[in-house]
Amino acid sequence: MKLSKEEIAHLAKLARLDLPEDKLERMTKDFGAILEYVDRIQQIDVEGVEPFTMPSRDQGWRPDEAVESDEVTRELILSNFPERANDLLAAPGVFETPKK
Repeated sequence: MKLSKEEIAHLAKLARLDLPEDKLERMTKDFGAILEYVDRIQQIDVEGVEPFTMPSRDQGWRPDEAVESDEVTRELILSNFPERANDLLAAPGVFETPKK
């Protein structure tokens, strides 16, 4: 399923996104690829496949709790991050391509 430029522009307007003309062409292509992939996934035969579920917290997730450490351990941990500002650590973004 392909969307037209006009449909992408309309979606951007509904989402209150400022989508310049030069990015409109790229977004049209990207959305088309995404929808094509979704169509392919929907064609997969899943008859007889058991649904997968994640365990709930009471079935074994560990609680998220802060752990205190001494100053030496803290500095050791902080020294392993190449980019930081005081106690703030910089990590690569989830959707960014890693730098080489």
